[in-house]
Amino acid sequence: MKKIIAIAVLLVTNSITSFSQKEGDQWVIGYYGKGSPEFSVMNLDFRTGYPEITLRYDLTMKIRGTASNICNAEGEPIIWTNGMEIFGIDGGKIADTIAYSGPGVNYWNHYYSDYYDKPYGFPVIEGAIILPMPNDNDSYSVLYHSAESRPGISYKISRFLEARILAEQRSSYTLMYKDSVIGDYHQWFSDRIEAVKHGNGRDWWIVVFEDDTGRYYCYVLDPDGIKLITSGKTAPVQSSFGAMSSFSPLGNYFARMDTDSTEIKQILTLYYFNRCSGNFEIIESIQLNPGAFSSPSFSPTERYMYGNNNTHLWQWDLWAGDISASKTLVDTFDGFVPPGHFGTYFGPQILAPDGRIYIVPPSGSSEYMHVIDRPDLPAEDCRFLQHHINLTVPNGRSAPNIPNFRLGPLDGSPCDTLGIDNVPVSRWRFEEDEPGWLHEIRFTDLSFYNPQTWHWDFGDGQTSDEMSPIHSFESGIYYVCLTVSNQYGTDSTCQWVEILSTAVHDAL
Repeated sequence: MKKIIAIAVLLVTNSITSFSQKEGDQWVIGYYGKGSPEFSVMNLDFRTGYPEITLRYDLTMKIRGTASNICNAEGEPIIWTNGMEIFGIDGGKIADTIAYSGPGVNYWNHYYSDYYDKPYGFPVIEGAIILPMPNDNDSYSVLYHSAESRPGISYKISRFLEARILAEQRSSYTLMYKDSVIGDYHQWFSDRIEAVKHGNGRDWWIVVFEDDTGRYYCYVLDPDGIKLITSGKTAPVQSSFGAMSSFSPLGNYFARMDTDSTEIKQILTLYYFNRCSGNFEIIESIQLNPGAFSSPSFSPTERYMYGNNNTHLWQWDLWAGDISASKTLVDTFDGFVPPGHFGTYFGPQILAPDGRIYIVPPSGSSEYMHVIDRPDLPAEDCRFLQHHINLTVPNGRSAPNIPNFRLGPLDGSPCDTLGIDNVPVSRWRFEEDEPGWLHEIRFTDLSFYNPQTWHWDFGDGQTSDEMSPIHSFESGIYYVCLTVSNQYGTDSTCQWVEILSTAVHDAL
């Protein structure tokens, strides 16, 4: 079952030329499968530039919070995990027990349902991530966590683990190993594992924090496996339960949200991150009102940072001289409570491949998502749409932990040693600038690999060199092209755009 969500009020559809680098173009989310027609795991597909929902009633699994997946070159999910199991493209189990410590009362068994005879999935939202092995198109590293009982907290992460999977052809999988411990044992880790592309453009940085100490560990995943490269110490993590973190899309920044239960507040910490060395440097530490399962996120150009405390959504300007003072309220929760569910408060925030930020409600079950439609604009213009996405079935707080696969090397840096260049790739979407403005069309650049110049040909004799222009059309059919360039190359994509008297459509 499929459903297309139009972000604009009027019907707007779009078609984007197929590229590689589609590893993150679909999300596997949901609540559970094979339980009831009212519940389903689902794919949220961004390949068309507008989210398309496919309900996967065929999948027998549960997702409680931990969720990560990776797609193939066509953008089809091929591996995903709920932290307790690993699944393949047909929904079959690649590994039916990961992070398993045997029978008895322990972390794994605590989240196993005897009633459904299957794992619920772990509740840690950023408790797993899946990365492609460098220089190997068929192998994948699945990173996840295990936990132990901690006084005052039911369970706390005590180690991170790895499984290695060989995925040959379309649906042939080999589990090479699982539950391989990453690094040394430490008590305790914060509830998150994050990854960002190394400055050499091939390898991956993998980052974890100790809880209560502020010590971080930066590992590198290269063709030989995972190895510790850098460790250091920043401000202590006060309490990371339910809090999240995020790398910025270009990898220059990292932000994490922590909870200080003693003073009943949240702390949003912003860092510089060095993609060559793996070192962190604190920029700002910002106090907010308390919240749960909230997270920071960044706009595509990294100009703006967003954060929430469940009832308030704020924006910070990272180009401002005083970042803390640039805090601007975007909106407050409007009180919407769907029948039979909890309120659609603000929770985890994720920047999607379509250039929008999606916000998942923090309750354990919700059919809705919020959307920041234009996150690279100031707060008053960013077009925040509350409970705008109706998934039609509940999502169990699953906010997939997916890195930016479209990040290239730091050209000219000390770690630019592999001869990989940022050859730009052109990609874009369009919609009405405002509902009912039938001829005023907003074009949003989604290009990647460091484009430096943009050239739009609107097919009506008019052009623009803006990154994301607004253009006025007469009714008709236009062949619109975007060309992006930098010192390493040029790329163009074109689409037929039909402007009707009542709506905007792709021309067939």
